[in-house]
This record gives sequence, C-alpha cells and structure tokens, in this order.
Amino acid sequence: MHTTLQAWHKQRHLEVTGAQSDLSLIAMHELTSETTVKQIAGSWKPTNPSVPGLTLTALAEDQLFINGVLMEGMVNIIADETIVQTTNGISAMATSQPGSMHLLAIWDENSSALQMFRQIDSYELNEQAIYNGKLIKDDAMIEFSHTGDDNRAARSHESIGVIEVEIGGALYRLRPFQSGLHSIIIFQDATSGNETYGMGRMLIIELLDDDTVLLDFNKAFLPPCAFSPYFNCPMPPMSNRIQSKVKAGEKQIISLDS
Repeated sequence: MHTTLQAWHKQRHLEVTGAQSDLSLIAMHELTSETTVKQIAGSWKPTNPSVPGLTLTALAEDQLFINGVLMEGMVNIIADETIVQTTNGISAMATSQPGSMHLLAIWDENSSALQMFRQIDSYELNEQAIYNGKLIKDDAMIEFSHTGDDNRAARSHESIGVIEVEIGGALYRLRPFQSGLHSIIIFQDATSGNETYGMGRMLIIELLDDDTVLLDFNKAFLPPCAFSPYFNCPMPPMSNRIQSKVKAGEKQIISLDS
C-alpha cells in the first residue's frame, strides 16, 4: 500500500480510538432546558437559545475538571472546544449539528466498543478509484435525512454545489454537505450492505482549482454512526447512490466478537 495511504489509515485509527473518539461516545443528549444526565454529574442547560454552547453548574464533590482545574459553581462550556473531564475516564463537550443547536456529547475512554475494537478493514490501494470531478457551485441549503430521525423532517445542511463525475461508465451529480472547513460526500455504492458498511461511507473532497475537485475513494471512510449508535449521521441522498462497486477505502469495523 502506498506510504501516504498507510499514514492516512494510521491517522484514522488514532481518530476513532482516542478519549473523545467515535468508539468512546456513549451518549448524545439534546438539551432544551436545565437538566441532569446519568453519565456525568452537574446540571446542564443551553447558554443562549440561538447560539451553540452549554452552561454547567457543578459542586466541588462532583469532581468535574476543565484543563485540570476543579469546577465549582457555574461555568460556560464553549461548543466544540471546552472538555469537561472526570477522574474515571468520562468526559463531555457541548456541540451542535444542523437542527440541534444544543447537544451534550459524552465519552467513556473505557467503553466496551473501544475495548472490543481491533481494526478497520480496508481495501488495498485502487488507483482506478481516483477521479477528477467538475464542481458547479451554488452554495445551496440541502436537506439530508439522518440515521436517528425516524419521525423528524430532514435537516438542512450547507453545500458548496454539485460535483459532476463519471464513475463506472455513468455520470453522477454528487451532492456534498459542509462540515466545518470540509465538504463531505456521503455515498452508497454496490458494495454497501455487502462488502462495506450498509448505511454508506464518507469522502472529503479536495479542491484542485475553482471548478475541479479530486475524489480519491481510497480515502473513503466509515461515518461516525458505524462506530457508535449515539451519532446521528446524514444519509446518502438519491444523487449520491452509485450503481457500480467502489472497491476502495474503508470497509467495516473488525471487533473481537466479529
């Protein structure tokens, strides 16, 4: 396997096995008012109704720490930045996603999923699975259904545009969604639910110039919900369902009970 791809796989392993990683996520609470949760002490509430972030109220005996400092009283938790830690491997962070402004994510560095994990099974390097696509920009808001939203309307995500690309002899107009600084395609192909994770896989697009992108499916990766049921992942829209097999990238999780 190419050394660059080997380095990418090693980095992926580190990403999914850390203290605040996909495998260690044990809860995701959506908060609308002040409440307590069973996984971590203190009381939690939205800091501002229209801005991500939570306010934590803690007692000294709760033994909650931020950067090693014991928390007592009220403190604002900055979304996706402030990590609240305990002495037994539990940690928490405020976060958000489209349609859910105030989420409390909780991790356990001793989670059973993390203890059982062995590796991510992946295809060998496939140089035929690298494509240049044409980016047609529109900066639209696109609705994506999500894995955990059984009776909820689709959530709107920002999207930079449509990517036209020929795969397996067919022309596709793939629709990415924006996540932070990255544009990500969530896709299914003819391996999904068979050789690879059923819900689909993800791919970060690489901008080559103003209207050309690189799609290297050797770096197609499993979505967070493949590692923990507490993630709520966007699902592939019809435009992102590839009829041929994309035999590149990550396949499935291999655990001790596999």
